Amino acid sequence: MKQPPRRYTFEMPKLYKWLVPRCMGKTLNLFAGKVILCDGEVRVDVDPEMPKLDYLMDAYDFVVYAIHMGMKFDTVVLDPPYNLRKSREKFGGRYIGSFTKIKDLIPEIVADKGTVISFGYSSVGMSKSRGFSIKEICLICHSGDYQDTIVTVEEKDKDERIQSGVECR
Repeated sequence: MKQPPRRYTFEMPKLYKWLVPRCMGKTLNLFAGKVILCDGEVRVDVDPEMPKLDYLMDAYDFVVYAIHMGMKFDTVVLDPPYNLRKSREKFGGRYIGSFTKIKDLIPEIVADKGTVISFGYSSVGMSKSRGFSIKEICLICHSGDYQDTIVTVEEKDKDERIQSGVECR
């Protein structure tokens, strides 16, 4: 799809229209931003200015908390700042650090046959090594000097408890 870029990914009308039908069941929007995707979504962000947050906290801390609480989601939407430059320019320097650490824990909060929708500059997504299979890829061309955004839609193959090394008490 061709779509001019916006500060908040889901402000792009064509992308929003494509994404919303894919948010099935209990949905976690881990880097929520300004746009609400669906009724009842669980919204997590570190910015208190974002609307209707359920959790005002760091993404990694939320995932650890969700594991501890036994939360499961049918759909998880991952749209973090894609790199340090983007973080500095658009999000006041807030940066998630190692996204790999978060992705390593995500399988523990995704329901059987659940879906993870990842946004970024690569098509790596959750990957087979974490028990996911790619079902769909969406390429968003922003034109001009802007990098394309790549979206992967992946399904969890089966509910294998991944040993994350995180101890939750």
